[in-house]
Amino acid sequence: MNKFIKHILIAAVVLAATVATNAQTLHSVYFLEGNNQRHLLNPAFTSDHGFVTFPVLGNFNVTLNSNVGLGTFLYPQGEDMLTFMHPDISSEEAMSKFKSTNIVEADINLNIMTVGFNSWGGTNTVGLSVRSQTGIYLPRGIFQFLKEGQTASEQEYNIDNLNARTQNYVELALGHSRDINENLSVGAKVKLLAGGLYANAHAENMRIYMSDNEWRISERSKLVSSKGINYEYDENGNISGLDLSGFGIAGFGLGFDLGAIYRINEAATVSLAITDIGFISWNGCSVAENRNQEFIYNGFDNIGVEDNPDGSNDFEDAAEEIGDSLEDLINFKDSGEKGETTSLYTTIRAAGEYGILNNKISFGLLASVRVGAPRVWGEGMVTANFRPCSWFNAAVNGSFSNIRSSMGATLNFHPKAVNFFIGTDYILAKFSKQMIPVNAAKFNFAMGLSFNI
Repeated sequence: MNKFIKHILIAAVVLAATVATNAQTLHSVYFLEGNNQRHLLNPAFTSDHGFVTFPVLGNFNVTLNSNVGLGTFLYPQGEDMLTFMHPDISSEEAMSKFKSTNIVEADINLNIMTVGFNSWGGTNTVGLSVRSQTGIYLPRGIFQFLKEGQTASEQEYNIDNLNARTQNYVELALGHSRDINENLSVGAKVKLLAGGLYANAHAENMRIYMSDNEWRISERSKLVSSKGINYEYDENGNISGLDLSGFGIAGFGLGFDLGAIYRINEAATVSLAITDIGFISWNGCSVAENRNQEFIYNGFDNIGVEDNPDGSNDFEDAAEEIGDSLEDLINFKDSGEKGETTSLYTTIRAAGEYGILNNKISFGLLASVRVGAPRVWGEGMVTANFRPCSWFNAAVNGSFSNIRSSMGATLNFHPKAVNFFIGTDYILAKFSKQMIPVNAAKFNFAMGLSFNI
């Protein structure tokens, strides 16, 4: 069992390094009754049949979530591309595209296998999944410093909370949902978590002071990482490299999902769910710190570029001294080991649906808020859902969030023996030739296959 979990964890790390995602499953399927994966969004959804997902492809979801894009950094000028730091690009134009916090997030939920069956008065699910959550958070001040530099006789940049974080784990989820009466259904899940890899790099405080007489740069930062990320140190005790090896179970955690659905009448339904309430406790994390180092530069005084009689060169010696000081500024020293507890990315969803034409068409509103992460994320989604026959339904949606607005569509095929869905919640309108999003990016693609029992 341990070897099996270890291989899954390694796969999660590889996928996290190559795929940017941020969703459990498509929000578009929330109102599609024939879909077997709705329990991921609200554990109160029941089913009139059992099911088993196709291994690995039972729910595969890829999403990009970022409030910056290629167009934030590059500007077309004729046949050339200029960076935002080019003097032909004004500071006002460049800075207008950066947010107070510039983010690129990654979150994958890859279902290995899920089995659903009806017993004990309701619908039960047992699912094994890989979860990998990664985010980079860059404050606006760092780009302003790169663009503007020193523009006055005295200038100061305060750059706080520059952060990069990843946590990867295996999740075993046990769920049960049931109808309390004709109107009310409730559900819950217990999630047993095995932590695979965790790392958090945080520059808590960086100050850059620039004047005509001197420059001062100071910072305080920390690296925390679980087993599997091993620091290599030089003879001075500073980090000189990283060794990625020895992956295994680095911690344990517990999570819960809770949900309820209330049918007001045959046409109107409201629901509420809270998913991923919980934590992971990481054991024996390595800690490295940079304890408020300071770099001071006050210019070159009485230094020539010619060699001295003894063969030394004052300019080269001074430049080397500055280089060593800058290197000390970003050096991290070993601070031992400690345990660390991280919260899951808890999501709250509230929804309402109203059906017409004997429920052949319905309109839904889904509000989602994600908390417990470095950045709060909120979204409102409006969907139109179509059920033309018993084995097919579809949804089109429009969403509004604090990242960007978008549209999407999902198709769900569910004849008696099979359930297959494919779709997207967010469609990107513009890519570069290298298939990099030009503007703020919120995009996903998902598909899943399961067999009804």
